[in-house]
Amino acid sequence: MIEWRDDENRDHRGSLFAAFAALARGEAWSFPALRPHQREPWHSFTVQVAALALIRAGLDTLPDSEAAWRDLLIGLTPEWPDGEAWELVVDDWSKPALLQPPTVAATDRAAYKNRLPTPDALDMLVTAKNHDLKQERMVGASEQDWLFALVTLQTTEGFLGAGNYGVSRMNGGFASRMSLGVRPGGGTAAGFRRDVLRLVEHARARPDRRDGIPLLWTVPWDGTVSLNYGDLDELYVEICRRVRLERAEDGTITARAAGSKCARVAAAELKGMTEDPWAPIKADRSSSHTPTGAGFGYRQMATLLNEKKIVRPLLSEPHDGDDREGLSIVAAALVRGQGKTEGLHRRSVPVSRWETISAYEEAPLDRIGAVAEKRAGEANEASKRLGRALISLVQGGPDKARLDDDAAKKKTERWLEQFNRTVDSEFFDAPFWAEAAGDAGNHRILWRTRLRAIASEVFDTAAEAAPRTEVRRIRAIARARSFLDGQMGKWMKDVQHGE
Repeated sequence: MIEWRDDENRDHRGSLFAAFAALARGEAWSFPALRPHQREPWHSFTVQVAALALIRAGLDTLPDSEAAWRDLLIGLTPEWPDGEAWELVVDDWSKPALLQPPTVAATDRAAYKNRLPTPDALDMLVTAKNHDLKQERMVGASEQDWLFALVTLQTTEGFLGAGNYGVSRMNGGFASRMSLGVRPGGGTAAGFRRDVLRLVEHARARPDRRDGIPLLWTVPWDGTVSLNYGDLDELYVEICRRVRLERAEDGTITARAAGSKCARVAAAELKGMTEDPWAPIKADRSSSHTPTGAGFGYRQMATLLNEKKIVRPLLSEPHDGDDREGLSIVAAALVRGQGKTEGLHRRSVPVSRWETISAYEEAPLDRIGAVAEKRAGEANEASKRLGRALISLVQGGPDKARLDDDAAKKKTERWLEQFNRTVDSEFFDAPFWAEAAGDAGNHRILWRTRLRAIASEVFDTAAEAAPRTEVRRIRAIARARSFLDGQMGKWMKDVQHGE
């Protein structure tokens, strides 16, 4: 049973098919049992499955009943007409279970030696010695906890040692499957409906669309053979691990896992360019984009929106059917490194002035991206000028600051981080959207004026921590302040008459 919550905060429960129906009706605003890092994998899973089902059935609209969705999803797995591929626990391992591949031979079962007692042991973030997130704490977990863990593991996990390969939809085993998309307001269901219908429409418009295996967990796997990428449907829902769930006599569920000698999909040479509708691609088309542990600050968002640096994915592009109000640009990823997790990052940027921005011939996100890139560049320049003044400050206000002083640079890092945090909180402000909408005015001087003010505020904070010997302190602050004012004053003059 899966629990969802509607727009009036009322709880509902039902089968997987009922959950799809609630999403289709626009009633499932949230799934409260989802852990934060499971939100995007669940969205991607439901959207891909629903789109595949509609495409295969030749439908262009979303049915709204549990029975209709049962027929649709089972129709995706005609070789299993009794619905085994959609059940969480299937005792016969020669048959698939939801996100769990069948064995090739009866003897394969012996390879499943690793017992996992809880969902968070199955879907476990790589943490430091049980400190960041407590391990194996979900004792007595429900079926939906196991389902959400399976979805996250099988569709987003990376490489984690010998026998534990990652998914194909990212650039290497230590990369991340990130998501970039445009989302409407209205909770989870609105995003589901928008993305499903967009994928179905896109499929209908292309007679050369690649058809193939849609659900990889329905194909038997003994861990020794990879599937060829060319044999898969464009929207394939993959798995990367050999896992089976078991149910004890008291109803308790546990998992068993086995290693594999190869990745489930032979696609390493594609470097994540697998037609994932949420995956941004580098502009040179060398690989999919991998976010860093820095997350999605203003610089990273400017990069993602820059058409010269990133090929944006299908579902991040606005569509004629989108609402004119309430749209957001959403970037999300669980960033992983080698043997570690570098943070769960998600940023939602509410879009303003959409009607005006989309009236131009230029693509709306190209206009937004151009403004973001310009603003980010100016913020970077302001940061450099502030950094030079801070170096002068920590050096005690010399006649000529030594800008290559690494020790001094180290001391200024916390204040530059403060500057960037403040800029980040104000980056997508009303003047940003006014510029994107083409309003008249000197947008450059307005933004630089705000950056200069932020830099001045940060400098004042830093000055409070300057050397405490009074005479030296006054001299250092005065000289460093003069340096900052000189740097910023010249910079402001460059745009006093506009660009």
